[in-house]
Amino acid sequence: MPTESSRPPTLSVVTISFRDVEGLERTIRSVAEQSYEQIEHVVIDGGSGEHVEELLRRARPSYWQSRADGGRYDAMNQGIDRAHGDVVWLLHSGDCFADADSAASGMSVLATAGPIRQQWGYGRVRLTGDRAREGVVWGYSPFEMNKFALGIRPIPHQAALFGRDLIDRIGPYDRNFGLAADHLYMLRAAQLRSPVTIERVLCLFDAVGAGSVRPQREHFIDVRRAWDEADFYPFDHRRVASAYSRVVEWTARAKQALRGARP
Repeated sequence: MPTESSRPPTLSVVTISFRDVEGLERTIRSVAEQSYEQIEHVVIDGGSGEHVEELLRRARPSYWQSRADGGRYDAMNQGIDRAHGDVVWLLHSGDCFADADSAASGMSVLATAGPIRQQWGYGRVRLTGDRAREGVVWGYSPFEMNKFALGIRPIPHQAALFGRDLIDRIGPYDRNFGLAADHLYMLRAAQLRSPVTIERVLCLFDAVGAGSVRPQREHFIDVRRAWDEADFYPFDHRRVASAYSRVVEWTARAKQALRGARP
């Protein structure tokens, strides 16, 4: 039987979807066009109806289901449980790989850091769907733990890859934490191992989703809540981190107000 070191590592792309047949079709097509051959696609749809089911029967991803779930993070946990790959990549409905070699590039860089099932990493995303931000690229390098934990340099979750052994150590996404459970998940990952940074655009991010249009105030409240959940505080001091975070929040909100955006 081939060992992990003698065979190419497998990648599971997990896509969650709800009432977004057009976005899901784009994502499925993007996964199918990848040059990386050791790839499976797991689709967890929240019971969107016959049009989505018809698409999934026609597209035939490696695994799919279309039934009610407990929300986005429950769906993500279900998808991870169904995945068989050495690495898991969560690419939601409407998001796409940047090009046909995105998966291969991400897997190649991740493998250079050591046993791939123990690693995690992220690249950059290019925003789409929002006229004001169309084409903007973001994703910070090098990784800096304090700036990430403070919410100053967030990680684009759509461009993040997680090794299976590391996933088992992190545990599931916290269904009760709210919209920022992906930030909490990556904070816990970073406590276990620093991420590998991948110096390229890996995916196109549909910038009209709920998480991309949140008010700054809610973002920073969740960032501070995550510290308590993960028992990690920037600068190793809760009060100092909290004071610093509020200065950063006020500055960010002031900049948004000057631009006419919702603070």
